[in-house]
Amino acid sequence: MARIRSIKPEFFTSLTIADLELSTRLTFIGLWTYVDDNGVGLADPRLIRAAIWPLEEAPDILQRTREDLQSLHTARLVTLYEASGKALIAVSSWSEHQKVSHPRKPRYPRPEDAQIRDATPSHQDSFESPKDSGNSPENLQSPPETLRPEQGAGSREQGAGNRGDAEPSASADTPPRADVERVCKHLADVLEKSGSKRPTITAKWRDTTRLMLDRDEVTVERALAAIDWAHANSFWQAHILTPMKLREKYETLRRQAAGDQRRTQPAGPQTADRDMTDEEIRNASNFG
Repeated sequence: MARIRSIKPEFFTSLTIADLELSTRLTFIGLWTYVDDNGVGLADPRLIRAAIWPLEEAPDILQRTREDLQSLHTARLVTLYEASGKALIAVSSWSEHQKVSHPRKPRYPRPEDAQIRDATPSHQDSFESPKDSGNSPENLQSPPETLRPEQGAGSREQGAGNRGDAEPSASADTPPRADVERVCKHLADVLEKSGSKRPTITAKWRDTTRLMLDRDEVTVERALAAIDWAHANSFWQAHILTPMKLREKYETLRRQAAGDQRRTQPAGPQTADRDMTDEEIRNASNFG
């Protein structure tokens, strides 16, 4: 069942959207009416094609739909994942951009609420329909950072952290990277200084930090500054407790820090309850 959604003018001036094919842009907009009020739907190209392109008679429309979905996944405008044995698709940063009145109870969890695998399943990467599964398509009515900050216009917000990253985890035999260790250790240090129990730096911490540095192209200095700014902010210090949440909310933090600097001169973060070191104050003040 189609749903009423909104679209912001910034969508049409987004450089991320401009890089997409025209059909991909239309598929993206169509997905907003396909997914449920939680921004999630079944990742079955046949269902999506039927919902978005019901009158298109081109013989290759199903294949084009698969390609559009893969392009959106690569651009991190949507997340592909599995939960409860179902292949799902979620529009990134949905709740920040679609304000749904009287939302229905969601049937499927968001990526951040689901136990998902680090790598996107191969059948989702290629969007091959499960011809041999014997399962019939589910009812369309149930089947939506990450819309993105510009109503699907794209920036790194999507969240990040949680996001259908197809890149495999680093091998256990891979030597620790100094830049990754520096970011993880800094976050652990900041949490410990705030009075929390020092967290264990896990493989997931390292993998997420590696993706943030390599795939999101966040420099070490910017990552450290984001941590310090967040923990000098009375709201964010209670939320940025792991690299996963840091990666997911990085663009939100950056934009808010930039906005604070524009509103107050000289720029500076909100005062935290704990004492900050000179380096942390310098980092926090320069972030944004």
